[in-house]
Amino acid sequence: MKTIIVTLILTTISLGLFSQNFEVPKNYKLEKAEDYAPYEKEVVKCFDWLMKTPVNEQIDKRKEANAFLLKWLSGSPTVHIEIKAEIVSFMETSPDLLFVFLGGWAKYSLESQDFDNKKAGSLAGIDSVIEFYTKNKAFMPKDKNVEKYVKMKNKGKLKEYIEKYA
Repeated sequence: MKTIIVTLILTTISLGLFSQNFEVPKNYKLEKAEDYAPYEKEVVKCFDWLMKTPVNEQIDKRKEANAFLLKWLSGSPTVHIEIKAEIVSFMETSPDLLFVFLGGWAKYSLESQDFDNKKAGSLAGIDSVIEFYTKNKAFMPKDKNVEKYVKMKNKGKLKEYIEKYA
């Protein structure tokens, strides 16, 4: 029993240290279609770092990470994200959550290699938003749109809602 607990503690600590080691790529060039694939792992690491780092910490690095993520997504020949107002209803009230949505969709697409599934991508993005919002609730303004998604998820109705509008 002690071995299991020690293993879990060490795993948790090492994951925390890993997330702190992410560095936003510098001097990246994203000009041609073939420039994007080499950064796919960095995009996933960037998103993981954004998710693990509280919204009120490392604000300058968060801005750099968001800029990298947005630049990569803007020209990616493989990951295509669709932003629908019925789904990304928090875009104006909580801009930080927009990056979380984009990153969640991108991570889903890259890890699953499912680039055309708008329903699954939207759901992955909203699930990420719910997780991030819940962890950072103390540092963010209350968002009734995200609160609505939290309630839907708790009632098992989120997937149905996303599939209707995606």
